[in-house]
Amino acid sequence: SRKIFSKCSLKKSEQGYWFLNPMPSEKELDKYYNSLYWESRGGKNDIVIARDLIHFDILKRYVNEFQENKILMNFGSGHGGLSHLAWIQGLKIINIEPGGMSKNYNQRWQFYKSIDDAPDNSADILYGSHSLEHVQNIDKFLIEAKRVLKNNGIMFWEVPNAICESNGAMRGIIDIPHTYYYTTKFFENIFSEIILNMAFDEEEDTKIDEWENYNNPRGSIIRAIGRFNS
Repeated sequence: SRKIFSKCSLKKSEQGYWFLNPMPSEKELDKYYNSLYWESRGGKNDIVIARDLIHFDILKRYVNEFQENKILMNFGSGHGGLSHLAWIQGLKIINIEPGGMSKNYNQRWQFYKSIDDAPDNSADILYGSHSLEHVQNIDKFLIEAKRVLKNNGIMFWEVPNAICESNGAMRGIIDIPHTYYYTTKFFENIFSEIILNMAFDEEEDTKIDEWENYNNPRGSIIRAIGRFNS
């Protein structure tokens, strides 16, 4: 990781984010994620964690499309927490995970290593939990997001909040392996309709059914939901 990220610094964009400059290549990032990332996090041992349950509650409250037979694409599906909950809810699931993922169900469950491999107009909802800050090229990614989403599709992202005082962007250091550092302004710019775009504190004792009470503009995370016309 030192070889890949030591040459980088942070540069601010007027579009509402900081990014690595120079940006590591796709080959360098692929090597890091395939050899170090999950090992450093202890592997994919969890099925559902508290964050997944909070996101499940948010989707049920805010997203009409989160219902049986709709299609949710989980970008950076990791351990698959939200995918399992959405499958139980009756949605069809497309998991995008470069590090691989088990085919846990015979029906309504698909897997691709890259969003580039997913079919056009294949998802009603594009969801990602702490994955958008790892992309290699945000402009290229948004083009792919438009391609895979159905017209007027929904996106839901949770990302670290760049203006949180503990975030690398505020301290002038790189939070390895984050390549992008977002503010709520970024989501204002990409959504045609904002459903939710707020920062929150995320503490270990966060009550799952009281997540709204932890709203804080400089909190550690941003939760953003919006329509993304394709």
